[in-house]
Amino acid sequence: MTKKEKIDMALIVLKVVGAAGLLAMAVVAPNALQFLKLFEKRKKKYDPKYYLDKKVQQMIKKGLLEVKKENYRTYVKLTKKGKIQLDKYSLKEQAEKNQKWDGKWRVFAFDVWEKSRRKRDLLRKEIKEFGFLQLQQSVWIYPFECREFIELLRSDLNFGKNVRYMVVESLDSDQNLRRHFNLSS
Repeated sequence: MTKKEKIDMALIVLKVVGAAGLLAMAVVAPNALQFLKLFEKRKKKYDPKYYLDKKVQQMIKKGLLEVKKENYRTYVKLTKKGKIQLDKYSLKEQAEKNQKWDGKWRVFAFDVWEKSRRKRDLLRKEIKEFGFLQLQQSVWIYPFECREFIELLRSDLNFGKNVRYMVVESLDSDQNLRRHFNLSS
């Protein structure tokens, strides 16, 4: 399975729970497993239900999902943090679908103090996962429109003027960047 084909179980769970709003725990697994079957191309050596249950528990621990108990039933619901994560996934999917390069580079730069190291590391992780490439220590580049993603990060991580988003029309010696992002001239 290639990196592109790899199934993100967390994304599937977020989508299933996000679409339903509030979902019974017993219902999460069958719905997500059904969704998985649409993408599965080869047999797995592990039990998908066990893996899914484990993933849901991890997401509860991370604060992406919360457990509600009502009428002797257990439900899961997206938390605010879970909704933000689902929005990030959606924006990334949107950016990947609309990948016709307009010849402009999106540059993201940040200056976050050492006392906020945890937030800075999380910011780096998020932009790297989105697809940005590091140009310099705190300067990253991406070829497609992503302003909404940057604004979501800025508000989610509570950064103000410490982060900058620029659209650059011309960049010298960008052949290696074009190759990295598979862009034609």
